Parts: sequence; C-alpha cells; structure tokens
Amino acid sequence: MLKLFEREILSVDEISQAQTGINVRDLCVHLNSKLVLNNINIRIPKNKITALIGQSGCGKTTLLNSFNRMNELNKNHQCSGEVWIQNRNIYNRKERISRLRRQIGMVFQRPNPFPMSIYENVCFGLRIQGENNRRKLDDSVERALKNAALWDEVKDRLFDSAMLLSGGQQQRLMIARALALEPEILLLDEPTSALDPLTTLYIEELINELKKQCTLVIVTHNMQQAARVSDYAAFMHRGELIEFSDSDSLFTMPAKQQTEDYITGRYG
Repeated sequence: MLKLFEREILSVDEISQAQTGINVRDLCVHLNSKLVLNNINIRIPKNKITALIGQSGCGKTTLLNSFNRMNELNKNHQCSGEVWIQNRNIYNRKERISRLRRQIGMVFQRPNPFPMSIYENVCFGLRIQGENNRRKLDDSVERALKNAALWDEVKDRLFDSAMLLSGGQQQRLMIARALALEPEILLLDEPTSALDPLTTLYIEELINELKKQCTLVIVTHNMQQAARVSDYAAFMHRGELIEFSDSDSLFTMPAKQQTEDYITGRYG
C-alpha cells in the first residue's frame, strides 16, 4: 500500500514505559449488559499515530472512548481493568474528569461546531476552564488555528459564524478547538469519513504533523487511510485485540491469519 509519510518506528516490544502514551491493562467494558471489550492489553506509543481497525461493532470506538472515560455517559456502563496515562490510572476514583478531558482531546466523525463565531468555538473549552484573559485567549486561538492549518483561511473573519465554514474547514475547526487546550493525547473517531478525497488527504497531512505535539489514536474503516497515516495499527474483532504492531508489518506481513483475512477483504 502507498505510504505518504516517513516513519521512525520501534517494534511494539521495544516501546519503553517512557515512550508509552497510553497503557491499557486487562480492560473489560460492558455496555447495556453486553461485553463490548474483552481483556484488552495494549501499550500505545507516545507522539505516534495509532490506528484502530476492524469491522463495525468490534469495539474500536468503545476503546477510544475508554481513554477519556466517555463511555461513562452511558448509565448502563461497567468497566474493569486499568488505563494508565502519565503514571496514573485514569479509572482511579480520585481522578478528576475535567483534568482528564483537558489532557485528552477528542474529534468526532462529523464536525459539530457550536452556533457561535469561529473565535468562540476555538476558545470554548478554555472559557469552561475559567480562562477569561483576552490576550491569552487571542494567543491560544491563533496558535490552535495555525496548528490546525486553518488560520490563513479564517484570520480575517474570526467573528463570523462557524456554521458558514465548509465541511473540511469545520473539521479542522474541531481539531483547533481540541488543540486550544493543549492536549497530550488527541482521539479521532473516523474524522474524515464525511469528507471528500482531497479534503481527506489534507486532514491526513495535518494529523501527521500533529504527532510532533501529541499522541494520536484514530478509528478508521478505511484500510488505505490506516496504512497511509498510522505508525502503529491495532486490529480488533468482536471486542478482542487480535493483533497490534507497527503499520508496515501489520499491513504487509500480518502475524495472524485473521488479520490478513480482514485487510485483504475476505470478511468485514
């Protein structure tokens, strides 16, 4: 498969604790009394892009949501196991959710700008956190929009409605809104599935640049995209982690027959 981006890769066995962004240990998740994730163990590298792949319903998004405890929005949620970030288990009862969600940003499948200006969309999270200093907000908005490759397109209309932006611009605005909080981890749930091919490539190039700043985990159904953009890939099936390795190995020489069957289109 075509690879657009150069990579510096360690094998998954060589990833040290210091090089780990997210460490998942024996994670099980039940939603509505159904076992959705079964004994997941994975060490996601820091400042790399990890793709979660697998057919619909395999648990990819549930695993992604486990990293910032979004699954708890479901009242019928049960979780066991541990998720370690920066030497702390985020499922510890003393964990502050507000702190966690500032540290771990999220971008969803479809852009969801608020019906307010571009400026206010970007600084929304900062205001929630209590930041009201205009100079700091201005600096944060400019920095986030530049990091999301959107500044040059909107710098002269920051106070226009975000709803007037194109779909691709709105998705980059959502990335900027997450980046304004300076997260250490950015979660992306099929961020390009509603975009045209050219805009998709633009977002992929942006994602590749963002790993200089943070750890990224992306859910995608697009095998070509996963191969292009990710440094590591995890194949999931029916709530279980089947295989996890660097993307070059997984997409060209998978260790498991089940993985090969999926990426070659024999099922899924």
